[in-house]
Order: sequence, then structure tokens, then C-alpha cells
Amino acid sequence: MTDVESRQSNNNNSNSKRKNRNNNNPYSDLPPLPPPRPRWHPLNILSKSAWMGGSLYLLHKFEAYSTIMKDPDISHTWFKIGLAASIALLMVKAYVELYTGKLQRRQVNYQTMPQSTHTAIALIVLSGIAFHVALWPVYGSRSMLIMLAVSTFLLNFCLLFPTSVQNIAAFAVLTFFLQQYK
Repeated sequence: MTDVESRQSNNNNSNSKRKNRNNNNPYSDLPPLPPPRPRWHPLNILSKSAWMGGSLYLLHKFEAYSTIMKDPDISHTWFKIGLAASIALLMVKAYVELYTGKLQRRQVNYQTMPQSTHTAIALIVLSGIAFHVALWPVYGSRSMLIMLAVSTFLLNFCLLFPTSVQNIAAFAVLTFFLQQYK
């Protein structure tokens, strides 16, 4: 009997505070988790669409688009820094996913591409700080809600659609926003 097997019989009866539901855990006395639903399952589409719709409603309620475009109190220099960081992040994302992942057929993870990962993290932090500084004079602490709504929309959009759709949509939206922003 190996060490793992001998511990398994002793640990099954313990009533620990933390329950691990990992399917590969031999010490777990809980049933395994059900497999995740596929991307295009109706409940996945419904829940992600509801989150995206709620985020867009919150942005509409705060009149974020018209305020960003017309309000003189918005710090436009910081907003442009945030836009530039977002565009640079899109370029890093496209390079990693399309060129390295698809064309070179290399595995994309932290171990194979730590510099790209660190660059993406730095750009996310820079753009977040820049957008907060830009929106704070008008919205105050509500700028955190606006950034949360934008982040919620982006996260659910990325979970719902494949990377090719994400890259095309991001390019189209950022191009439109750059043309409209003065």
C-alpha cells in the first residue's frame, strides 16, 4: 500500500472545515463537480447576455459615452493615455493569440511567454489607473462603478465569443472610438 492509499482510509472520516471538490482529489468525500456547460449552451448565453446587458444599462444610466465625449471636466490627457494602453494591450493580445498561438502553433501560457504576460498586466494596470484618473473629476467614486461595468461587459464578452471575434470587435470598437473622440 502506498502512502496516498494509507492516508486515504484515515482521512475519509475526518470532518474538515474546508471541502475540496476537485475531481482528482483522492481525499475528497464530496461528489465530483458536474462538467461545465459548453460555450453555446442556452443558459451560458443567457447569463452572459444578462451580465452584458446590465453593464450596458449601467453605462447608459450614468450617461458615460456622452459625458466622456463632451464634458470638459474629464481629464482628456489621462483618457488618451488609457486609450493608448488599451490599444497596446490589444496588440499584445493579438500577437500572442494569433501569431504565436495560431501561426507558430506554440503553446500560449505563462511558462512559454512570461514577458508578454507581464507586459499585458502592466498595460491593464496602466489603463485602469489612467481611466480612473480621467473619470474621477466628473464621477468621483462612481468612476469605480463605471470601470466595473466596463470590465464586467468585457469579461463576459470574452467568455462568450472566440478570440477571432474578440479581436475583430475590439479593433472595430477602438477604431470607432478613436474617430469619435476629440
